[in-house]
Amino acid sequence: MNLLTGRDIGIKVEGRWLYQGVNFDLRQQKMLALVGDNGVGKTTLLNAILGQRELTEGSLTWQTIDGVKPTIRYVPQYRPDMQAFPLYIRDFVALSFDNGLRPWLSAKEKQQLTHILKDTNLVELADRPIDTASGGERQRAYLAQALVRNPQVLVLDEATANLDNGAKYELMNVVRHYRDHHDLSIIMVSHDFDIVSDYADDYLLLTPSGSEFGHSADADLTKLKARYNANV
Repeated sequence: MNLLTGRDIGIKVEGRWLYQGVNFDLRQQKMLALVGDNGVGKTTLLNAILGQRELTEGSLTWQTIDGVKPTIRYVPQYRPDMQAFPLYIRDFVALSFDNGLRPWLSAKEKQQLTHILKDTNLVELADRPIDTASGGERQRAYLAQALVRNPQVLVLDEATANLDNGAKYELMNVVRHYRDHHDLSIIMVSHDFDIVSDYADDYLLLTPSGSEFGHSADADLTKLKARYNANV
């Protein structure tokens, strides 16, 4: 089943078309990689998917249940507020439960927090200040904060950028493990074709001259890299 369907999408910015005729599907419990050079419009499309801007043409259609769209959570590449408001990793992840109604967690929320810290390999780090954590540990904390409320869609926006190989594969292994054991669909923005090849089920390549959507298993990675590089 397709959780999100994009058809004939076109986006114009300041009178210039970024792209037109873009088509893609986000399949349920699958990972879609959104790839392309800086400035091609990946973030612009992502903002449209997140409901933060309108398409110029085309449509984005969500699969709904009783008229309700899936819940979406977002994991950024970087959080500039970490130095200003240092928290223990456990408390940072628990911020997702803060709705302003009570200053404590319910028993169910505590149970879910413990579960997600375990799933993201953060149990032993839970009482460490997040501003002292390594880049990979911090990204897993961002991930845990996004997952603790059980979203149906996870957006990873260059989440592995600036991580060393060990840290980025640890992060993506956590993402894949969680996806395999929960009803989670993922949109991953990335420049890393090795990560795309190893983890993505489908890809959408955006270039100034057009777009390409397909199954990662059917893609010729060498040709895909060449088409990407030709537009850099």
